Amino acid sequence: MTVPVFALLRVLSDGRFHASKAIREQLGVSEACLREALECLAGAGFEIEAEGHAGYRLLTWFCMLSASKIEYFLGDKADSFLLEVVDQTGSTNEDLMLRARQGATGGLVRIAETQTAGRGRRGRRWVSAPGGALTFSLLWRFNRVADLSGLSLAVGVSLVRSLKAVALQDAQLKWPNDLLWRQRKLGGILIESVASPGGGVSAVIGIGINLRLVKPVAELIDQPAADLESAGVHVDRNELLARALRDLSDVLGILSRQGFAALRSEWQRAHAYQDKMVTIEMNGKIQAEGRAVGVDEAGAFLLQTAEGTHTIHSGELSLRLKAN
Repeated sequence: MTVPVFALLRVLSDGRFHASKAIREQLGVSEACLREALECLAGAGFEIEAEGHAGYRLLTWFCMLSASKIEYFLGDKADSFLLEVVDQTGSTNEDLMLRARQGATGGLVRIAETQTAGRGRRGRRWVSAPGGALTFSLLWRFNRVADLSGLSLAVGVSLVRSLKAVALQDAQLKWPNDLLWRQRKLGGILIESVASPGGGVSAVIGIGINLRLVKPVAELIDQPAADLESAGVHVDRNELLARALRDLSDVLGILSRQGFAALRSEWQRAHAYQDKMVTIEMNGKIQAEGRAVGVDEAGAFLLQTAEGTHTIHSGELSLRLKAN
């Protein structure tokens, strides 16, 4: 996406008609550039009505990300975060990893309308269209490396809380870092860390949640995917982000003070595969199979087999429901 596309979205996001001439003058672009931007938006799943002299209006419900709106929804938690909202970046996680190495303080949040090189676990590409997802990263400081034990699971707990607050009651979690809705991937978590210059460790918590999947994007995803729109949830992204940050702040505080053990039971209540038969795979090959009995107090996965209960730590492994 180019800058004129996001500028055009800002103009049209009020849902009113805007004359072509007025748009071109406001954005300082040619007629050809405007048409190209309109075609780009249509390709990203936006429905735009063209009406003679009246011009163009956006029919697809859409709200731009706004630092001031996010701060409003954060309320008394606004001072806990430093928000950076950008139209486009390669990866919000990469941005904050660089900042962490430079000694940035905790609470820094990088939010992007779209990412050109968004990543998931094991280097997988995170795919989304403008306005189709909520993608952001949070930099958080911990005093000890041990405080990171169970971090991705704790973040999952906070996201389930946030989604319940916006009327999605049946979001579930898949070890170690997936958010599911009806067994389809709704979102994901990517945790990266770096030693802090002043001591302790900085964690960069990357989060992506599908809001509205358009066909061209859905076709690029290598697994069944879900979005909030399909679940009947329509929410201002600014409000959802603020809710997520508030819940993250609460959960990360519990994690630092009490460890993951204090969040374990809540994670297991949201566990999509609890007591189900599953397989553990690596590079498409089954390494083990058995019954999923949850996680231990450090966040390791517990698999019950005929030989006993095995503790699995590696997030490089893939968890799958066992085929009947």
